[in-house]
Amino acid sequence: MGHSKIIALLIAANLSLGCAGLRWSMTKAFREEGVVNRSFPEEVWKEYDCANQKRPFFIIEANELVPPKVEAGDDFNHRMVYVMCPVKPTEVVAGVLTTRIRFKGDAIVEARDEGYEIKPGRWVVDAFVEIPEDAEPGVYAYEIDFSGEGLTFAKSLTFLVMPP
Repeated sequence: MGHSKIIALLIAANLSLGCAGLRWSMTKAFREEGVVNRSFPEEVWKEYDCANQKRPFFIIEANELVPPKVEAGDDFNHRMVYVMCPVKPTEVVAGVLTTRIRFKGDAIVEARDEGYEIKPGRWVVDAFVEIPEDAEPGVYAYEIDFSGEGLTFAKSLTFLVMPP
C-alpha cells in the first residue's frame, strides 16, 4: 500500500480523535521497528568535541512515546536517539538493557536483553511496545535501564491507558 493510501486511511480513521490523535497516528505510522544509523562516529566526535570528553561519551538526544494515550491491547512506539563516542574507534559498549512497564509502582511487563550494544555515532532506536489486553485505565510508566562497562543510564516516560 502506498503512502498516500496510508495517509488517507489514517485521516479517515482518526477524524473522531481530533488533530492530536491524527498527528500521533501519522507519526507512528511512518516509523519502523529497529536501529538505524543517522551519523557516523566522526561527525558525532566533532559535534560533541569528544576528544575533550570523558569516554565513553554518551547522550540521549531524544526519548519519546507515540502516542502518549493508548487503549488496552494497543501499542505505542518508543523512540530513543542517542550519540556515543567510544574510548577506541569502532568500539561498542555491551551490557544489559532492561525495559519495563509499571502501573501503580509495580512492574507488569519486563524484558531483558543481556547482550545489548551501544554503538558509536548517532543511532535511532524504534520499538513498538504492546499494552496488555487486561491493562486497567490509568497512568503507566515505561522504563529503560542500561548497564555496561563504563556506561549506565535509566530513563522513564509516562503514558495513559484510556478507558475502553
